[in-house]
Amino acid sequence: MKTATSLLVLFLAFATIFDTKCVIQEEEVDCSHYEKLPPGEEIICYKIYAPICGSDGKTYPNDCFFCYEVKRTDDKLKFVHFGEC
Repeated sequence: MKTATSLLVLFLAFATIFDTKCVIQEEEVDCSHYEKLPPGEEIICYKIYAPICGSDGKTYPNDCFFCYEVKRTDDKLKFVHFGEC
């Protein structure tokens, strides 16, 4: 009985650790370290897909693209939620 209980507790611990839905995400995106680019300059962002939904109804591929658009719009674009719109 002790072995079965121990295995069950161990299984639940591993299920909780590796369940991605249990991972706590930040509630907002911090764009404070991004700067507004001069007109005509292109952004260079990484290619990791971690979608962010903006207040304009568009899905941005990751925080880099989202934050550069926030700066381009003079902070008018707001964070809605993580994931696609």
